[in-house]
Amino acid sequence: MIATDAHRSRWLRPGAFALAGVVGVVVWFGARAFAGGSCPAHDVLRVSSDCRTLVGSLAIRVGVMAGAAVLLFELVSTGLLRTAERMERDRRAAERGPSADVGSG
Repeated sequence: MIATDAHRSRWLRPGAFALAGVVGVVVWFGARAFAGGSCPAHDVLRVSSDCRTLVGSLAIRVGVMAGAAVLLFELVSTGLLRTAERMERDRRAAERGPSADVGSG
């Protein structure tokens, strides 16, 4: 096994988790800033939770889901790349196989 093969045996690149974290935090802060402005200054109904708390918790959930989506897309793209490489390798092996048999006969 070559060193590059060992690197390719991992499902995710090392920076994928860092990228997912950065995307999640950016989406979290963006969602909180965007939706927080739509909260009224005073709640009409005095309930146990106010608008800003709800917006904050929903923004965290949206950020986590965005980070998870980045990891999912990374897994899908890695799988598609591996499939394409394996298909190309199999195609080349199939092309080499019959030509080697014909030349030796």
